[in-house]
Amino acid sequence: MPTTDTSTAAGKRAGTAVAALLTADALLHAFWATGSTWPAGSTEALSQGLLNADVPFTPRVLLPLCALLGTGAVGVYAHSRGRGGRISALITAAVAAGLAIRSTAGLVWAVGIGSDPGSTFHRLNLAVYTPVCLAFGYAAARLALTGFRRTRSRLPRTRATGR
Repeated sequence: MPTTDTSTAAGKRAGTAVAALLTADALLHAFWATGSTWPAGSTEALSQGLLNADVPFTPRVLLPLCALLGTGAVGVYAHSRGRGGRISALITAAVAAGLAIRSTAGLVWAVGIGSDPGSTFHRLNLAVYTPVCLAFGYAAARLALTGFRRTRSRLPRTRATGR
């Protein structure tokens, strides 16, 4: 029977991969917070290409996302190494849930609901966003579930009366 320890080689690889994705995403958000619109030509094009909506790309919006993504990266990485206890397990579960929600939305957009099939967003959603969220969401979910199985609940020990 396979081990359920999150510090196995596969768990470490999955944790490193998910943490690397979250870190890269955090760094991109920090870069956009400087006012850059790369790889798009304008804030509007960037917003439409990434989100299929007009959303402000300002430090006030982007820096909290950087912090959230960075916290997720640290939590997943720690959990994959058996560190951080329940906090890192909960962060890993939250990352998995977030990626599952984005995957579900991506599948809805992929069939053309709420997304123009000719748009840049639609093509990127099909080719990049949804596949990445599905794969990394699966990895994060497996990692999170492994950690919750590993931490079993114990009944408190009590002393027998009169002894």
